[in-house]
Amino acid sequence: MKVCFITGVGHSGTTLLGLILGSHSNGFFCGETENTRILQEANKPYGKGVCKICGPECSIWSNIEYSPKLYEEISDKTQKSFIIDSTKNGPWIEQQLVTVRNSSVQPFLILMQRDGRASINSYIKRYPERDIKGLIEKWVAKMQRSNDLFARFENKKMKIRYEELATNPELVVGNICKFLEIDYQPDMLNFYQHEHHPLGGNDGTLILVAKGQGEKGKEAFVNSSNWKIDYYRNHNLGIKLDDRWKQELDPAIQSLFQEIAGKENEELQWN
Repeated sequence: MKVCFITGVGHSGTTLLGLILGSHSNGFFCGETENTRILQEANKPYGKGVCKICGPECSIWSNIEYSPKLYEEISDKTQKSFIIDSTKNGPWIEQQLVTVRNSSVQPFLILMQRDGRASINSYIKRYPERDIKGLIEKWVAKMQRSNDLFARFENKKMKIRYEELATNPELVVGNICKFLEIDYQPDMLNFYQHEHHPLGGNDGTLILVAKGQGEKGKEAFVNSSNWKIDYYRNHNLGIKLDDRWKQELDPAIQSLFQEIAGKENEELQWN
């Protein structure tokens, strides 16, 4: 059994990649399995610890609780032997690696990379009330933690650029499949046509999944989200590079980002 952990900074394409890989005939995309810790809590925050497509009554998650054999339990429930976890919290991933060390689980790690200016643009739109300098500093800290986790990971690992995935998906996904030792299935790219049950993840990308399900998708839990809905509701189904930051990110903020995060973003710049 394989478990692929996807790490990186928020708004870097982890949900998109998870949905693509979870569209493999033997794959299941969990979303962020860290949310299993609150799955059965009665007073959890709205929208947390539930399937973003089905809501609280999800046929997959409604009877699952966190345990040391979480991935085996998910595999048994879904009848899939390739599990994808996009929890970006480093300590969570390291905890799971310890848990599966002496099991049949074969772990992989993918570090998703994206130009930090794009991620910051998304953060600012999502959290307009927050201090911009603080958001940039938080991005730097998360990037450093992700890089540290990647450096320490002792099993098979790979770096993927969001921009390359979005502009050349056939080649990039084919290379990822070789890395994961699974067959490449072209229909994986039509992720919006497949059944998914993600715990958490980027609401905008998940709206594409809901759209792809037609009438059924109109009832998707993710449609209760109230940010960036218009862009994704008008977004064509399929994989498309999102580089809105080039038009939307104030030049003064770009300068501040370069001042604070230029070193960390040097490898990630996409112009």
